[in-house]
Amino acid sequence: MQRFFLMISMLLLPATFCVGQEAMLPIEQLDSSMRLSPKPVLVLLTTDWCKYCHLQKAQLKKNRDFQTASQSFYYTEFNAEEKAPLAFHGQTYTYKATGISTGLHELALALAGDKSVSFPAWVLLNKDYQVLYRYNGVLSPQQLKALLNAINALQQK
Repeated sequence: MQRFFLMISMLLLPATFCVGQEAMLPIEQLDSSMRLSPKPVLVLLTTDWCKYCHLQKAQLKKNRDFQTASQSFYYTEFNAEEKAPLAFHGQTYTYKATGISTGLHELALALAGDKSVSFPAWVLLNKDYQVLYRYNGVLSPQQLKALLNAINALQQK
């Protein structure tokens, strides 16, 4: 009987100490969430074909610093080739074709700013949707930690 309780305790013990990542917020729900509880927003611009995007997402799932810090900001991913129109911060953005089967969503272009977009692309917005940071490429664990520290500093203000 003691062995049974010991086994159950060992199985449940890791679950008690794991820090769960707050679920990624679908970008369609961001405006309503921001109205209820304004926080900084971290956006990962991706595409379906981008292998580096998939790599970055996998790294995020394993990164304990990200999992711990994700309570202090909204994290969302946006497929830059999304075809559906999207309302974001009071404006509607649509897909713009650039060829027969190519194009980008206006929201991805707006978030990426003046620079050309490469993927993955990171955008940090403050509570007022102002862009504070942009980065094109995969963030190393050290870069991600620095970004999370900057987000934490925003929350302290």
